[in-house]
Amino acid sequence: MIHHEETIRVLLVEDDAEDHRLFSHQLNKSGYHIEVDWAETLAEAIDELRHQTYDVVMSDLSLPDSRPQGTIANLKGYCARTPIVVLTSMDDEVMERQLMAAGAQGYLVKGEFGGRALGRTIVHAIQRQESINEVNALVRELEHSQRMLQEHSKLLHQKNARLKKLYRTAQEFVDNVSHDFRTPLTVIKDYVSIISEGMVGEINEEQQKLLSKVAVRADDLNNMVDDLLDVSKLESDLLGAWRRNVWVEEILERAESLLRLRAGIQGVELVTECEPDLPAVYCDAEKVGRVLTNLAVNAIKFCDSGGIVKLWAKADPSHHQVILGVTDNGPGIDQESLRDVFKRFKQSDEHVKNTSKGFGLGLSIARQLCRLNLGELQVESKVGDGSTFSFNLPVANPVEVLSRWLELDSGRIDTFKLIEIVAEDVSAAPLGDFDNFLNCLLRNHDLLLRVGVARWMLVMAVSPSESSQWFERMRKEFDRVNRNRPLGALPSYRAEIRCEWKASDSKAQLLEKFKDLVGFEADIAEDGQQGIESARNLAPSAILLDVLMPQKDGMTTLAELRADFRTVGIPVIMLSASLRNEQRALD
Repeated sequence: MIHHEETIRVLLVEDDAEDHRLFSHQLNKSGYHIEVDWAETLAEAIDELRHQTYDVVMSDLSLPDSRPQGTIANLKGYCARTPIVVLTSMDDEVMERQLMAAGAQGYLVKGEFGGRALGRTIVHAIQRQESINEVNALVRELEHSQRMLQEHSKLLHQKNARLKKLYRTAQEFVDNVSHDFRTPLTVIKDYVSIISEGMVGEINEEQQKLLSKVAVRADDLNNMVDDLLDVSKLESDLLGAWRRNVWVEEILERAESLLRLRAGIQGVELVTECEPDLPAVYCDAEKVGRVLTNLAVNAIKFCDSGGIVKLWAKADPSHHQVILGVTDNGPGIDQESLRDVFKRFKQSDEHVKNTSKGFGLGLSIARQLCRLNLGELQVESKVGDGSTFSFNLPVANPVEVLSRWLELDSGRIDTFKLIEIVAEDVSAAPLGDFDNFLNCLLRNHDLLLRVGVARWMLVMAVSPSESSQWFERMRKEFDRVNRNRPLGALPSYRAEIRCEWKASDSKAQLLEKFKDLVGFEADIAEDGQQGIESARNLAPSAILLDVLMPQKDGMTTLAELRADFRTVGIPVIMLSASLRNEQRALD
């Protein structure tokens, strides 16, 4: 903003002395403090501009040494940041537009202005030029920033390319080392097993004990290789989960069988406690078993001879989950070490024999494997009293599983899609094969829920373009698999998007919509034995059981369902035409 008391320096370029006198007179009446220098030719004006700085240049177009078309351009060459006001005797709108396009900031017809109007024209021209100068400065700064950004982007691209190459080299190194480790490990374990079983000659008790230690140490190396591979996959975001309905009892039994020899060698008592009637859980059984084994191996290492390590599982119905854990009566972990116990390469090794140390990766990986199974790993410990590591798994309820997934595993993109997949020709091939096929299509953070005998719900965190790509990939993979199946084609299917939502949408509303979409699906069994087999394989939400059936009646079927840990927790509703069976069935 120009104030009236400020001095405005004007260069007047005019070859007519009378017009110079008239302009000077009008400038004195403008109400602004204006100093005027006079140049009669373009050459004189350029010389002034070389030595002086002006706030505005007022120039006639018809000068002795310049054509009208070139006057503005020549002046702009020496005062690009100074406004130019054109003085002319012609009132021509076309010429005015041309002059403004050439860089002039004002246009005055001689004889048609007074002093105040002339002053305002000069001030407005200065203000417009200042705005243009600011915009040009910003444009130059932006262009400079863009050039710098392009240079930085180029350097970053080069560094990323080098990092990718180094990362691939590291990945290949881990893969090669893992492969090279496994080959001799497999040979060692096989020969140890052959010798231990007496296939090449009788061995004594002491030799058997030494061979058992070799087998355990070979397993340690094998577990270290697994840890290295998992770290590599986790850092590459390539470690996925193959989740499905699983019975906790089966996980505990397998873990116990793998740990029994190790515990015996260490002189540690291994105990398993599993609550009866536990519901099925939804998880990747192999990874849950690895977590449980990893925790138990650590517990056995920390316990002295005569110690006790307990594997246990219990229901937590209030949170719709089952809790698994490992408790030992070892030396315990102090509070300072507890803060770092899940960090990579951290060990509380004060009481551990040097021969038992590993890479310090186990607990860090165990925690991440628990999260892949929609659970959390926790620890409680007191020095002198031992430690308890525990983790939770969601029950095999699609709504509960989706709720967990939304809380723990979905914060990667704004848009989510729910895709329904139905196998239509269920007699074409075993539905388990089709379930395997769908699991092989999953990306790391997708969620696949089997909500019926031949029906699945797939939850994907994707951009709009990715979902269409997924359908095309599914079609191509389906065709490829069917071409190579010796036992017949997979069943035909239909897949469609049932709903979409954003991360900002209400979780409660989404779960209600999911409940409505899942609904009920029934599997039919024509007799009791077939019903028992279906219940064991499918782990249904409920069973409707008729009392009168061929081969095996309802009461006998009910008794067998209640005697099997895989089906004991499934609600059963008896169907009968007679009220006399009601109390018997309830009992």
